[in-house]
Amino acid sequence: MTVAAAAVPVMFMAPAIGSAQPSTVCTAEGLSAETQQDAAPGNQHTLHIVLTNTSTEACLVQGYPGLDLTGPEDPNGTVYTLPRQETGFAPVTVEPGAAATADLTYLAGGTDGWIPNTIVLTPPDTTTQLVIDWPDGAGSVERQDGATHPGTFIGPLRPA
Repeated sequence: MTVAAAAVPVMFMAPAIGSAQPSTVCTAEGLSAETQQDAAPGNQHTLHIVLTNTSTEACLVQGYPGLDLTGPEDPNGTVYTLPRQETGFAPVTVEPGAAATADLTYLAGGTDGWIPNTIVLTPPDTTTQLVIDWPDGAGSVERQDGATHPGTFIGPLRPA
């Protein structure tokens, strides 16, 4: 009897021997974070969350950062935890001084919308967080806590 090997998605496979991928996961202690705004017309906006490797060694990020928006009291609370975009991802090697980016896509909340104070970001596979001020001019966010297909979400990390 022949047993076939199970297919393993690339995102879960160990790097090949001799590959250039570092074994060190990027952590908050070796990263700085900032936002870059896209001036997009319409109701859906994008903030690029840029994580720059401030350490002296290359590190690896893979997947989605955890992302909470925190702000003033709202009927849903002071924290809005964003869902992940439904898409695939690949490992990203971040060399010293280089960056990886994830897109925070959000629905503008209009004049009565909720304006976050901070973005609390947790790099993948870690627990220590980075805090970024909500950018001036980014406007308000329409909260969709518990929505099945929300218009506000975080995308996977990719090379900057």
